This record gives sequence, C-alpha cells and structure tokens, in this order.
Amino acid sequence: MTFERGNEEKWTVGEILSAMAGTEHPRYIQKIVTQLQQWMEESLTSEAAEHDGDPLSALFDSVLEADGEKLFTQLEWVDDYADLLPNLKKPSGHEDAVVLNVGPTDFEDSLRMAIDYASLFNRKLCRRVWMISDTFIIGDVYRYISHIRALGSQGIAFRFLLVTPWGWTEIPLAADGTPGNRMIWNNRKGGAAPGEDERKRDDRLTR
Repeated sequence: MTFERGNEEKWTVGEILSAMAGTEHPRYIQKIVTQLQQWMEESLTSEAAEHDGDPLSALFDSVLEADGEKLFTQLEWVDDYADLLPNLKKPSGHEDAVVLNVGPTDFEDSLRMAIDYASLFNRKLCRRVWMISDTFIIGDVYRYISHIRALGSQGIAFRFLLVTPWGWTEIPLAADGTPGNRMIWNNRKGGAAPGEDERKRDDRLTR
C-alpha cells in the first residue's frame, strides 16, 4: 500500500513506520555509503595489486590510504543536504551534519569533531549528526557517551553508521534514547565477491 506525498512522491507503509520509529536513513545518506564502499573497494584492490608479488609485506602496510582528497571531491554534492566534515571550506549550515571517519583518520578525533560541531559550532541549526565510519572503538565511544546523551536531551540525534566494502549497519550509541531496532546488516548491492554464492555465505553464518 502506498500514500501520496508532495511532488508526486509516494510513501510505502514500511517507509511511514520506519520514519515514525526514527530508523529511516535518508537517500542521500545511503548514496554516501555507496560511494564510500566503492572508494574502499578501489583502495583495497589497489593495495592488493601493489603487493601481488609479496603478500607478507601487505600485512605491515595500512590499507585504505588511497587518495582521501579524491573521495571528498566526489562527495561535494553532499553540501546540498548536509554539512560534510572534515572539509576545507566553511560548512553552509544545515540541520544535518555528516562526519566521515575512514582510512587512517583517528576515530576519537572524528567523534570529538562530531560532538563539537553539533554542540558548539552549529548548535543553533544542527538536529542530526551522522557519523559514518569504517571503525568502531567501544572505549572511545564510552568516553563520550554522556556527551551524546546530552545532545539527545537537546533534541540533536546522533546516528552512527559502521561501513565496510561488503555492507553496513547502524550501531545505537545511547540505548535508552534510541527508538526502534537499528541493528540490521545491509548487504552491499552487487558487492559479493566474484564467483561466491551469496546463499551459501548466509548459510555459513547461521551454523
């Protein structure tokens, strides 16, 4: 069943329920995740090719150190929807802020940047912070959990997305203020390894 909304767009029942529960991910966020996964895959592929003759040396090199500037150039369109951080230019000032933590970026620094931007630098406008990361360090999160809850009490939602080249999920950071069930793994569309049967991989996970 669908319902009409503005500009001839339609809501499905599932979308309405998801929006009510606060679990919906805007399309622009999903597009960022897709572009980030593509960048990660290109980085990993490049790393593997570079060490093709010496796989042992790859163990001592940091992966995902590909051109970060290229990634942020590809994400310039995000400025129409949200303030993208880190950034070389001053953010426009949106209700949404997106903080990327990928590659060699320090996780705690990114977490602190997200909190500071929402609570200090854009507190009059910010209503949602999306931290999108390839890393999750529970000790750092715990250190700032009171800050995240304080943001929630001020009406600023803090959403954390953990992304890999193969899929992504949302991790609730303050369970007592998190509506709905967000712990759902979203497989990357078309991201299965060549020649690998998706159903067999799923079967292995249930054993």
